[in-house]
Amino acid sequence: MRTATGRRRRLGAYALVAAAALSASVLGATPASAASDRLWVQSTGEVTLSVTPGSYQEVSFGLSHDNGDYHVVNGVLTLDLSELAGAAEVSVPDNCSLYESVASAVCDIWEVGDTGGTYDGPQFTLGLRTMEGAPAGAELSIGHHAQAETDGPGGVLRTGWGRTPVKVESVPAPDLSLAEPAPVGPVAPGTSLPVPLTVTNTGDAAAEGFRLQVWHSYGLELPSGYPGCTWTPPVLDTKYVPGGLLDCTFDTVVEPGASVTLPEPLRLTVAAHALFERLDFGVQPLKGTQGQDPDYNFTSTSITAQNTADFAVEGAKVTGAAGERVTATIGFRNRGPAWFANIGSGEAVATVTVAVPAGTTVVSAPENCWPVGSGTYRCELRSWVTPEDQIQFPFELRIDQVIPNATGAVTLHATPRQLPYDPQPDNSHAELVVNASE
Repeated sequence: MRTATGRRRRLGAYALVAAAALSASVLGATPASAASDRLWVQSTGEVTLSVTPGSYQEVSFGLSHDNGDYHVVNGVLTLDLSELAGAAEVSVPDNCSLYESVASAVCDIWEVGDTGGTYDGPQFTLGLRTMEGAPAGAELSIGHHAQAETDGPGGVLRTGWGRTPVKVESVPAPDLSLAEPAPVGPVAPGTSLPVPLTVTNTGDAAAEGFRLQVWHSYGLELPSGYPGCTWTPPVLDTKYVPGGLLDCTFDTVVEPGASVTLPEPLRLTVAAHALFERLDFGVQPLKGTQGQDPDYNFTSTSITAQNTADFAVEGAKVTGAAGERVTATIGFRNRGPAWFANIGSGEAVATVTVAVPAGTTVVSAPENCWPVGSGTYRCELRSWVTPEDQIQFPFELRIDQVIPNATGAVTLHATPRQLPYDPQPDNSHAELVVNASE
């Protein structure tokens, strides 16, 4: 979602859409006929925003039209947010643009569905977060109107101005939080550990059940058959740090001031390839408001395994005549047994410096390598590597002058966090040799 200061991404950003009661808000609408069509703005009937600073609520909008015989495209919804100034910070999805200076938002949808068949619900969901000093008892509104292109008569459909009421009230609401578990480790691979989870309601209303999400890094294994949960395993074919997700819903009622644990203890297993691992937890009520301050409904902890990750580089030997182009492929390997990831920082796990031999010129280098000096290149790895990962860096060299046994250097630079866990630091150096003499 976008705010005036940038994009914001949230777990469950559209969780309330399905529950929203929608009402049409077109002025002067009349029933459709074979020769007529009307554009509608579908809007949440009314929004009640808690006066508590940081409270979060959502409001949904959609565009639809009456007559399915016509094709309606290029829908544009304009929202007047001026009455929310000083009361709520507004965030918008990626298909909307927020204009803070004029307190408005403009949202786009390519194809507008018809209410008799193809309209399938709201396309835009705004987030409203109560600001400090919001006036209790205020009755505000969000103004809206829309237009779209049609292949029917007139070529353009327009709505009049409609309004969605927004009330600022002292609304009792649950506010769930998670106790932060202490870091664990170092522990031996294969160890089974309990996951200590306690959910506390610091709000002033009961939570009628809650949703719990647990993200775990690749070196941890969570049960796939835990009651009330679905588990998505880690995926390695991605540029992102691999991890699994346990997504659970519980109907346990959490009264104000009360703390509850899970119905059954949750345990994890430290995998054979574990080293620096992480668990992220998120919780929110199942019904009603998302909590008085949902940004604090998340926590994390670390688990360290007793393990090593042997990083190594491999050089190359190539031959060629003067003026010839040859490819020298430099290699990186994680010989394990552990994987390694910079989960928090996202920085590269290592870089490889390649100094090409005298008498040669680099014609082309891999896209993740760049020059750092005359005849010297630095190549960056991604933020994680699994055991036995093999990454290659092909360099195309032009042999300008034949020099027997011309030798360059290949050097691995691991992050400081990994170095103490590398059992064989000597294999972090290799040679690149051109026209070696046997």
